[in-house]
Amino acid sequence: MLNQFSEWVKGFSDGGTAVPCEDEAFVTTITALLVEAGMADGDLDDAERDGILHLLTEQLELADDKAKSLLDEAIAAHDSRIEIHSLVRQIRTETEMDDRIIILEMIWMVVLADKQLDSHESQLMRRLAGLLYIDDVQSGMAAKRAQNRLGLAD
Repeated sequence: MLNQFSEWVKGFSDGGTAVPCEDEAFVTTITALLVEAGMADGDLDDAERDGILHLLTEQLELADDKAKSLLDEAIAAHDSRIEIHSLVRQIRTETEMDDRIIILEMIWMVVLADKQLDSHESQLMRRLAGLLYIDDVQSGMAAKRAQNRLGLAD
C-alpha cells in the first residue's frame, strides 16, 4: 500500500491523477483527518465538503458512492472523536516524509476551500504539522501549493 501511496504522491505533486489507494483503513484515516480540518471552524460547509469529495474521487480515485459513504462515516465519527493523535499516528508511522507533506497539502486544500483561514483552522494546521513531524517551512510550502491549486495564490 505504501508503495502505491508513494506513486500517488508523485502524481499529486505533478498535478496528475492518482493511483487508486486500496488500503481502506488508510483512506478512512485520511478522510477522517480531512473532516477534522474542515470542521475546525465549527462547520463543514459545502465548499469544504466538495473539496473532500474531490480529493477522494479525483486524487484517490474512489468511486463517487464510496467517497460519499466514507465522508458520511467520517462526519458521524467526528462528533464522538475527542482526539486526533490516533489518526496522525497511523500516517506518521506508515508513511515517508514526502507522503506526509502531500497529506498535509490535501488538508490545507480542505481548510482553504472556503477561501478563508480562521484562527481555529490555523491552529489545527500548526498542530498537525507538528504531529506529522513536518517543519514550518515545509508546511508553508504545502499551504502555498494548496493555494495555487485552488486558484487563491497572491
